[in-house]
Amino acid sequence: MSGTTLASSSPACAPPLLGDDLADQLPRYRPTPLLARETNGDLSLALPGWRRQAVEANTDQQRKTLSQVVARRIVRTGFTLIMPRWGGWTSDLTQSAEAFGLHYPERAEQMRRAAVIGRTPSPVPSVLRELIDDLGPWLAAEYAVVHGEKAVRP
Repeated sequence: MSGTTLASSSPACAPPLLGDDLADQLPRYRPTPLLARETNGDLSLALPGWRRQAVEANTDQQRKTLSQVVARRIVRTGFTLIMPRWGGWTSDLTQSAEAFGLHYPERAEQMRRAAVIGRTPSPVPSVLRELIDDLGPWLAAEYAVVHGEKAVRP
């Protein structure tokens, strides 16, 4: 189901690995602020570690790997920020960025770039800086205002 929009559907985001697809038998749900918060409401906790990793990344491969991880997380967090208003789910990075851009046009281009980096990682240090030091902190702060922060779990 990757890349498929699922408005008011089951929480399954991927086809089954073994056995029948039971998605039709699961209860319907609507994306809620609680679901959003508990899914990605901890982005602020990831940023300091990513900053350390970016400083320590000595090779193009290390920067590419980090840029992909960071970009995917940021795009998914951006999408879940607007998911309750959008009324559905997608795991497609491009579609996620476009949906986000409808609600935050001033950050739409950055989110589109993040979606591209999520699919095609970059070794360029300025790409990591934009994600980790600009878009990421803004998104974490906006997420906290809109949905709150994820509850700390033991």
